[in-house]
Amino acid sequence: MTTLNATTIVFKHMIELKSCGCVFCYTQEESSGRTRLFLIFKEKNRVYSRNGLRGTWEELPYPQDAVQILEAYDQAVTEQKIPCFATSVQELACV
Repeated sequence: MTTLNATTIVFKHMIELKSCGCVFCYTQEESSGRTRLFLIFKEKNRVYSRNGLRGTWEELPYPQDAVQILEAYDQAVTEQKIPCFATSVQELACV
């Protein structure tokens, strides 16, 4: 996993997966334009990043990165400036 500069992350879209207790987030780094995908488990304070090369989700290795992403997520939700969607289907299977 490459180094994460959480302060330059801008949230573009969010999908709340209610039956899984997580939020899928599409973000972009302001400095490089690089796309990053995150799974945020708010109640557990856990953040996972998608590793496209391996095809896996990896928990952020540094706690301060997770804290910064959670803070940026909270701010994005509060500002309500980006599209946010929520699933209403209770039958979704979560792994």
